[in-house]
Order: sequence, then C-alpha cells, then structure tokens
Amino acid sequence: MEFYKVANLIKPKKIVIEELKKPEIKSDEALIKVNYAGICGTDIAIYNGDYKVPLPLILGHEFTGEVIEVGEDVSNKLIGKRITVEINNTCLSYPKKTKCSACKKGLSTHCLKRTVLGIINADGAFAQFVKVPAKNIHILPDNISDEEGVFIEPLAAAIQTFELSKFKIGDKVAVIGIGRLGILICSVANSLGADVIAISRSKEKLERAKIYGALEVIDVNDLNLISKVKDLTNGLGADIVVESTGSENGFNLAVNLVRPKGTVALKSTHGILINNVDQTKIVVDEIKIQGSRCGPFSKAIYFLSSNKIDVKPLISEIFPLDETEEALKLAQQEPKILIKCN
Repeated sequence: MEFYKVANLIKPKKIVIEELKKPEIKSDEALIKVNYAGICGTDIAIYNGDYKVPLPLILGHEFTGEVIEVGEDVSNKLIGKRITVEINNTCLSYPKKTKCSACKKGLSTHCLKRTVLGIINADGAFAQFVKVPAKNIHILPDNISDEEGVFIEPLAAAIQTFELSKFKIGDKVAVIGIGRLGILICSVANSLGADVIAISRSKEKLERAKIYGALEVIDVNDLNLISKVKDLTNGLGADIVVESTGSENGFNLAVNLVRPKGTVALKSTHGILINNVDQTKIVVDEIKIQGSRCGPFSKAIYFLSSNKIDVKPLISEIFPLDETEEALKLAQQEPKILIKCN
C-alpha cells in the first residue's frame, strides 16, 4: 500500500479524511498498522481549539496496533506483534541522539527535544498507519484485547497521579469529575488502598464510580458538598483531591475540599486558564499543587492484565476512521469512544 487514510485536523473543529503517502521509517523506528484508537479529553481540547498546538495534525495517542515494518536497527522479532506505544518521543526513544539536560536528569517525559504523538509535532493514531520509535513500543499480553489495550495509556496516566501524589492506605481521596480519566483514577486509588469519594453532576457516572471503587458518591451541585466531604474526613478535608473535570470551577472546588497540608492533584489538559484562584487559602493551608501526566506503561499493563479493572463496559461506541469528526463530537458527552482504524 503506497497511500494510507488519515483523519487530519486542519483547523479547530475541522477534520478532513485524506490519503497520504505511506510513512517512511528511520533505522530506529517501526511502522504500526493501527487497530483501535481511543478519544480522550486532550484530543477533544485540541479539536475544539482550547489546547493550542501546531496544525494540521493527526490526533490520537491512545491506541493498539500491529508492527508491520521495522528499521534496520530494530529486531525483526517485533514484526507481527500486537502492541501499544508510549507517546513521548524523546532522546531516550532515539538512543543514538545526544541526550538533552532533561533526559540526563531522568526527566525523559520532559525531554527538551521531545515531540508528543498526536499532540505536538508528531502525527498520531487516527490513521491506518503511524510510525513510532521502536523503543517506545510495549507488547500486549495475550489476555489484553486490542480494544482493552487502548486504555493502557490513560490507565498509566491515572497511576501516575499516585506516583507523584502519594498516600497511605485508608487515606481519603476525592475525585472531582468521573469521566474517561476520572473513572480510571477511582479504580487505581481504590486498588492502592484509598477510601475514594467520587464527585460528579452525573447520576450515571456516580453509579459507575461505585462499581469502580468509590465508597462514597456526592453530586457536585449538592449545596452541602463541602460539609459532606468534611463529615467523611473527620472535619479536615480529603488527603488528596484529584481534579479531572476540565472546568474552570474544578480547581477552586478542589482547594476547598482538601485538608491542610493536603494535595490537589491536577489531571486536566483542557487548555483553559483558571481564574479567581484563592492563593491565600493555598498558602495559609499549606496546600500542595501537583500536576501529573504520562505514567508507567509497565504498571498499567500489569494492572489491566491481572484483572484489577474491567475496562470493556467503559467503551460506549466504536466508529470507523471515516467518521472521526462525528466521534470527536459525541465523545464530549460519552465515557469512551474508540475509532476502528483498519
């Protein structure tokens, strides 16, 4: 096949289905036939124009596929393997490159030379094929299906929340926003031993949160929300509040729900500026603000393969590649939409 089909974002809210010349891979790269790709909040923010990145761009960074071609420096044993791929293309992804100061310090996901698959200066997986650094590839175990494997990247991001915002077993973790990522965060926090409080305006999402590890659920519009969280936490507030709503109000609510010397963990890459932040409360209560993004794929693969979470019920619909724009519009309301790329 000399040409392949892609869903190209040429400007905000405008996807064009195009045929491009098949990518040429370098010696340390692999060509992947994409099977399924997932839509996440970052894809939606870029599509809407809130998260501004250079366009045109092929979105998509949560995906599974099959290795069909490798460069001369890559083992042929990868060909035919079912895989998923880390999204940060860094100095470590290309071993022959001179390492930047971030990679030398072990900060490879913050590589000064990085591109980010489907996000910054690297075309992503809303396409029949995508080229990736071979070093970024992870082989899928037999007991993880192609559809389930799409969740490895966001599951790794959920795990990263608690790699950086650590807690003790039995601590209270409140999760604001029980969407695509928030539900995974509830499950991971519960698995690690937290008492999870889920907060959302959606009754359906709150019911789902109970299935995925939340001990308590509260409607975000409840006028007694703050006092209810305080009652559940001996009057202090939650040890960690995870903000994953992608809304302006989420951060300020999190600050009001966390205990003194607690942590507000930010998970939303929505591109929206936060206004009216109560900095005085943050200072007086000595609140830690912790962002986190990409996480450990190996831990996510173990988490999924050991049946610690069943992600299949989270898939609401699967669209063909030709209908990527319709999928992106619907994904703004639905829990998880996949695109079948081949």
